[in-house]
Amino acid sequence: MNATRRLLQRFGVNRAVSYAMAARIWQIPSGVLTTLLIAVGLEPDQQGVYFLILTVTGMQALADAGLINTILHAVSHEIAHARFDRRHFFHAPKRARQRLSGIMRFAIAWFAVAALLLCIGGSTFGYVMLSRQGLLGTAFAPLLVAIVLGSLTLALAPLVGILEGGSQIQVVNRYRLGQVVTGSVVVWACLLLGAGLWTAAAAVAVQLVWEVVLIAGKYRGFFLQLTRTPSSEFRWRDEIWPLQWRIGVQSIARYLAFFPIYPALFDTQGPAVAGRYGMTWQIFSNLLMVSYVFVRSKAPDFGRLIAEGRRQTSVTLFRQVTHGSTVVLIGLVSAFCIAIAVLNSLPFDLTKQFASRFLTIGQCAAFAFAVIPIHLTQCFSMYIRSQRFDPIWRVNLPTCLTLAVLGYLAAGSGRITTIAIAILVVYSFATIALATMSRWYDRHFRQLDQRENC
Repeated sequence: MNATRRLLQRFGVNRAVSYAMAARIWQIPSGVLTTLLIAVGLEPDQQGVYFLILTVTGMQALADAGLINTILHAVSHEIAHARFDRRHFFHAPKRARQRLSGIMRFAIAWFAVAALLLCIGGSTFGYVMLSRQGLLGTAFAPLLVAIVLGSLTLALAPLVGILEGGSQIQVVNRYRLGQVVTGSVVVWACLLLGAGLWTAAAAVAVQLVWEVVLIAGKYRGFFLQLTRTPSSEFRWRDEIWPLQWRIGVQSIARYLAFFPIYPALFDTQGPAVAGRYGMTWQIFSNLLMVSYVFVRSKAPDFGRLIAEGRRQTSVTLFRQVTHGSTVVLIGLVSAFCIAIAVLNSLPFDLTKQFASRFLTIGQCAAFAFAVIPIHLTQCFSMYIRSQRFDPIWRVNLPTCLTLAVLGYLAAGSGRITTIAIAILVVYSFATIALATMSRWYDRHFRQLDQRENC
């Protein structure tokens, strides 16, 4: 037991990371059951529409424009000498409380506008895509409800980001674990009861309910405290905008790099082919998120350690969690590919029907290789940004724009394996560039620290 604990600590696994990993790991077996129920309860075309709804509601990432990560880093620098008590009131110097109040007020206003734009833009896009396939009458109502609920969730996102940046990530991740477990149960119930495409809207509703309980329930006192605290000494244009616009442009570019793939497949190859891609990519996306929680859960610690002058400790922690998360990702994607191969080899109609809802084993293997450099770029990006500057837009922008063009062209012609190859090549170059950049800044700041000590 002690050896296991030491091994976990070596890779930066604590209770917050454990909750986050449990939430993502839960999605692996639960995703298998969900996939089985989708295969039984939805026709192939309905499966394609189901993942179109998830794609459109996923436009929250586009409306976010990178502000969540910016808020997280900004808040982490304000809590170096602060704490929460048992009633979740925030004890900190007056200046820190006033600055947090200013951050919160700005973030609420920004995301209120973003949520409105998501609602209008997402419903319009969904209307056009469904009408081109003649599915407007049966699919638009659940899509619209899902988008409205997703917009409300987006409006609450900055408050959750403030809690994460305020080192409350253990509680946030515990709530997220409950969120995904109950969400899975609701999805299963909807599919078994014949709810069809309304299942996607029900899943978004569960997410919204949990976040309302977290914000208006458990941390109600904290947010009321910030609301009653006058904001001062916070200058958005000077402190947030220089980092936000860089992250925002990259966030939008990253989203647009992957976004055209599914609509292009849906429009040119039909809902059935798009549904197989959507099912497979969702699994790989979940595996990416399982691995990424190692790093994201440590993001506030990166900023806090740097603010306390313990830069070398921050570097060591980053290396530990990056190594550990990459090992986890490789194991997970390998297991998924083996599972698809086994399902295809079994002489049962049910297993073959189940496997037919995914891409072929060769295509799955191609995507398994492709997600590894994606994960590494996320790790390096998170660490560099924790220092409250962002030079990585010079790498991310050309990476995303190149993939947007290559992915769209490959999807439009139905060459799914080519999509994976494009992702692998483009993100491998990005990983090399970001690793080089990270080492350069590491040496640069060490030299500055040495000069200051002299």
